[in-house]
Amino acid sequence: MARSIDSAAQRRKLLGEIARLAEVAIFGTLSETYRTCGQAGCHCQGDGLKHGPHLNVSYRGEKGKTTGYYVPKAAQEATREGSPPGKKCRNVYENWRS
Repeated sequence: MARSIDSAAQRRKLLGEIARLAEVAIFGTLSETYRTCGQAGCHCQGDGLKHGPHLNVSYRGEKGKTTGYYVPKAAQEATREGSPPGKKCRNVYENWRS
């Protein structure tokens, strides 16, 4: 009986941690891209520096298909801060499932 109590307490603790992390977590992979524009004569058209970085998040959507979205500059800092909690949340969830 003591083991089931410990197990129940551990499950509650893990679920609480998942809930806390999920409030700030970003689930997906962050990537930065550099792009060229369509403006003739722009420095990005040749060997010059490209425009960017542009932050994107990719993740598995419905039916396992990879999808993603662009992150506006105003949200980039918060998105970067949410990536480590997302990884930790996945790890805690895997521990909870086992």
